[in-house]
Parts: sequence; structure tokens; C-alpha cells
Amino acid sequence: MKAAFNPFLQKSLTISTGIIVMLLGITGCGKKTVQAQGSPALAGGIVWDYSTLKKVSSSLPGTKYAGYARMIQLSSDRTLLSIYENDGNIVVTKSADLGATWSAPIPVAFKADGINMSVPDILELKDHSLLACYNGRPYLIDPSRKFNIKTKRSVDGGLTWTDEKLLYEAGYQFENGCWEPSAIQLPSGEIQLFFANEAPYTQSDEQNISLLRSNDNGLTWTTKPETTSFRATKRDGMPVPVLLNNGKDIVYAIEDNGPGNFKPYIIRNTLQENWAQTVDAGSKNRSYALAERIGDEIYAGAPYLRQLKTGETVLSYQGTEGRVNKMDFADMKVVVGNSSAADFRHKSTPFIIPDDKSCLWNSLCILDDDTIVALTSTNAYSSNSEIWMIKGKYKADLPQQAQAIYDADPTIFFDNGTYYLYGTSSNHGFLVYESKDLKTWTGPVGKKNGFALSKGDSFGSKGFWAPQVFKYNKLYYMAYTADEQIAIAQSDNPLGPFKQTVPKPLSGVGKQIDPFIFFDTDGKPFLYHVKLQNGNRIFVSEMEKNLTDVVAGTARECISGLEKWENTENTSWPVTEGPTVIKKGQFYYMIYSANDYQSSDYAVGYATSKSPLGPWVKYSNNPIISKRSIKFNGTGHGDLFKDQHGNYQYVMHTHFSSTKVSPRKTGLISMKFIDNNAGTDKNGAPALLKADSTSFKLLSLQTSR
Repeated sequence: MKAAFNPFLQKSLTISTGIIVMLLGITGCGKKTVQAQGSPALAGGIVWDYSTLKKVSSSLPGTKYAGYARMIQLSSDRTLLSIYENDGNIVVTKSADLGATWSAPIPVAFKADGINMSVPDILELKDHSLLACYNGRPYLIDPSRKFNIKTKRSVDGGLTWTDEKLLYEAGYQFENGCWEPSAIQLPSGEIQLFFANEAPYTQSDEQNISLLRSNDNGLTWTTKPETTSFRATKRDGMPVPVLLNNGKDIVYAIEDNGPGNFKPYIIRNTLQENWAQTVDAGSKNRSYALAERIGDEIYAGAPYLRQLKTGETVLSYQGTEGRVNKMDFADMKVVVGNSSAADFRHKSTPFIIPDDKSCLWNSLCILDDDTIVALTSTNAYSSNSEIWMIKGKYKADLPQQAQAIYDADPTIFFDNGTYYLYGTSSNHGFLVYESKDLKTWTGPVGKKNGFALSKGDSFGSKGFWAPQVFKYNKLYYMAYTADEQIAIAQSDNPLGPFKQTVPKPLSGVGKQIDPFIFFDTDGKPFLYHVKLQNGNRIFVSEMEKNLTDVVAGTARECISGLEKWENTENTSWPVTEGPTVIKKGQFYYMIYSANDYQSSDYAVGYATSKSPLGPWVKYSNNPIISKRSIKFNGTGHGDLFKDQHGNYQYVMHTHFSSTKVSPRKTGLISMKFIDNNAGTDKNGAPALLKADSTSFKLLSLQTSR
């Protein structure tokens, strides 16, 4: 892939300290599992330690772009050295404390004469000198300025760089360039430098992986590139070579768009074969990398490959599974393969980023103790692209576990034996996950790249919050918030796509959020919602029977934050929100949340009424769910539903950790009604609603075997 920097949207993100297990990550479309012959599926996964999250690139004044970082650990003193692009120049930075602190950038190669220096790689040679290879890319297009591959050497641990060599020149136009050099040194001492090359294909959009060789530590090189892999009419790109621990096989990862959109593939040769024949589309030496295939249309490019001393291979790529299917919104995925660089599975996501940010041009470094360092170019923590790192460990004996589901304001809809989970998670709509038993979740499985509702199909440009899904007159409906207004979309399937013929919100004055549509026993619909006026206040409006709008003039207030537990910080803007209403006997129960969602005291209570329009009487022993009862901060804003056995469950969100709010995790707790023998409901309701704190669990995506 031709790496290019694009300006991204801004959005803040908080990251947890401490250690979090993230094994599977988000799977895309397609569930078929492919396993390499004779290779048992690996157990275990990677544990990412968020206390090691660190910025690597420098914040020098005026720096707009830092990206495409690669890292090695020097054999002499365990120093870490990272090489990366910096506004068209190549620099290195060093760390003597395993990544805790980093030096100021040290120049390697400067842009000059209309040509940026880009996509560097670095290799420590057997004589302990360092070889940097990089790509000259013209930004002032002229026949005199050509795309090229260059190298430089350092004999003092990266402090100074000399002896620049021009290895290869391609065309001067973007579509006829050369790209992404990466090198290894073989036991014989030969250096093999691979790069993506489209210079031979001036009349087509094809690209091969080319090879240059050096037998004197990079002093001289072969002049005619050898074609090591090529898929006719397609583009092999971004090679990353590894000499496997067996000392016999060379493998390199590429992005290959043969299946449709780019996917990680592995190209292999033995030392004996030594690239004597081109690895074409039908070669046994070309294989799809991922054990769990993802949809052909999903983007999964820019792979990077390394191997642990224990034999497992680790592959990263930038993918859009569960995200908007555009490269600019990809995040970093890491999968673990066997010792033959095959059967990559146990997907994890090292960096937790908002859906409108990205992690691009990622790489991996394996330290001498088999610590895995993930490196990314990301705009998640700044308006500019920066280099960030995080450390992880592969744990072969981890139980079958999974990545947490990060849906805030969640709702679960049960239909025809399947549970569907929706929530606030994306600025591009609503993802959906599914389960048969409320334990094993898969997804996202929405009809449009995991989304049940996508921006553009219905009202809203941002702020897709708090969905509710229900079935009415043989159609499925989603009530939701967007642009701080409420809208309702339809579908013939709970997986979507939910759409509006005419994108529009419901009527109403001012900002209104958090819809919940309730049908009384006579079939009459009511819209419970939150108005933002002198606080977040819960209202109810009558609705037209066809659900096209509310009945004008029927809005009336139900609840506001007047009690101490509802406003623990005594703010001037008290919050009550996230209403869910059910009817039991002759009484109506409204479950709601109070306090600002960022407060650790965000909690759940309920009120009762003898009419859907109120007045509402709050339960005297509120809250019924809080950090005190389930030991998680920020518990609330969910939905009450009946499971397949007829038991009540409440799905809700919690804070990411004890110190960080977002991304919020999705959890489930059992609820039940008990006889009101104590008479603590001032309204005289015959049953009290209780939450079983011992039943609380976080929801997660399960690892497939």
C-alpha cells in the first residue's frame, strides 16, 4: 500500500492503566475457519499491559506527521531503537530503559529536491552495524525526480548515519513507483532486501515484490531486481520478511488484493529454493494468513510479521472489521500463528481508539525476553499522527477468553431464539452482536459491515446514541438518538439495515435523547425520552399509532434529579436518563439512571406509577444498581428484557476501569420482582424490583477454535 498521511477527525480518548486480556477482538463477515494441514490450533493469546502505553515520537514544535515506525532491540546493550518518518525526513529515537523514555530524534535522511524520504526499515547486521533502508518519494512530480530505494549505515548505534546508497530507481509518477523496503540477513551473511515494485507495469495497476541482494554487509548490491511474488492483474505489496527459527525457511507477509480488498498473505521459500521461481497466484508458497477468514470486501492491509523464541509467529495488520470499511478508520489487529507462520488466530486489538480515529502502518518488535511491542501511527491522542507503543506477552495457557464488548447505553432484543445486542459505540451508526445463550457473543454481524444502522441510511450525522429495537406489525424498528434528536428507522431484519424513507427526527422542542417506546396493554404507544433543559429530565409523550411521530402537545415531565443519590456532586445540571418502562399488574415501572455518566456514582434506580403518564413515585431504597453493589464504577443506562426462560435481565454499561471512563464496557445482571412485604414502595406497588449483584458479568466476544 502506498502510505499517505491524511488529516483525521479529532476526538478524545481515555486509556486504562493496568493489564487487560484481549484475545479475539472484533471478527468481520464470514465465519469459516481454515487450519493449516498438520498444525494444531494454538491455545492462548496476547495480554496487553496498558501501563506500558507510551508515546515514542517527539513533540517538536511544528511537527505535523510522525508515522511508519519500526523498532529493534540492539544486541549489545538491550537499547531500543525506533526509526520512523517525520514530516518527510527519516529519524531514529533511542530508549535505554526499554521504552519508558525516548531520546530526541536523530536525523538519518533528509527530504531534498522535492523528494520525501519515507517508509523506513532498520536491520542490525552480524557485525553489529545498522542498515537503514527507505523509500524516496517525489512530491514535486518531474521526470528528473524518481521513486527510489536507498540505504544508509551506522557503526555507532544509530548516532550518525553515512554511506547513502541508491539501490534502485522506478518511475517518476505515483502509479509507476516503488515502495516499502524491508530486509533480512541470512546465516550465510547475504542480505535480502524486498520491496513493492510497480515500475515494470506502466500500462496496468499491477505490482510485484522485488528482491535485491548484498553479500558484503550492504556495501554493494545486485542491480537487477528479482521478482519473488506476483499475482497477475493484482497488487502484492508491503513485504516484511522473517527467517524462521528453523533456519530453513524464509517467509514474508504481504497485503494481497486477490480476494477483493487487501488481506494478509504469507509468501514462503526455503533457503534451498531461494526465490528461483516467482510465487504466483496458484503457488503452494502463497497462503491466506488468517485462520478465521473475513469478508472479501473488508480492508485488512499493511501486515507486519515477527517470531517469538518459543516459535509462535505474530502478525499485525490494519483492519476495518467492525468499523467503517475505509482505511482511514482502520485499527491495529494482532494475531498469533504457529511456528510455520500459518493458522493465525486469537485476534487482539492493542490500542483502544474511537471509531473516527485510526492506527496505521503498524509494526511489531520482539524483545529478548519475548515481550511483544506493538507500534502504531495514530491520531487517537492528538490532532496529528504520532508514534505510540504498548507491550504485551503471549500466554499459551490462557483459558478460552475474549475481548470485552464496548457498547455504552446498550439494549438487548430477543427474537426467534437469538439475542441481539446494540449500543453506543460508533459515530457512524450502530453495530450489532448476537448470541444464543447470553454467554457466547459473535459479531459485529450487522448487514452493512457489522452495522445494523449506518449513517446515511437514516437521520443523523453524528452522536449515534442509546438505541432501542423492537418488533411491531411484523417489522423491526430502531428508536435512537442522533444529533441530539430522536429518530425511528425500520428494517425487515434485526440485523438491519435500518432505514428511513425520509430521514428526519421526531417532533419536539429543544434537544431530546434516550428514546424508549412502550406499548401499553391496550396497544397504545408512548415515547419516554430525555429533554436537555435545566438538567437531563425524563419526559413521556403519546405517539401516533403508526409511530411516525409523537402526538403534539402531549409531552409531560416524569422525573428529574432531585434526590441526593441522583446528584452526588450537587451540580447545577442534575441528570436522570436512560428510561426503560415495563408494566407489571396494574403498575408501571420506570428503570432509569442518574448522575453524569462520567461520575463513578452513575447508578440505576426505579420509580412506579399507576399510569403511563405518571405521576411517578421513586423507590425509597434507590439506587438498586451502583458501584457499591457490583464493585464497578459508572454502572447504568441500560435496558430491561426477558430472557428465553422468562427471567428479567438488565443490560448496562460500566466504566472502562476504576480510573478511566471510556470506552465503556457492557455488562449483564439478573433482575427479579419480589413481594412488597416491607411496604417500602410509597406508591403501594405490590412488588419490588431487585438486582442480583452476584450475577453481574461483563459481556465479551468468545474465541473460536
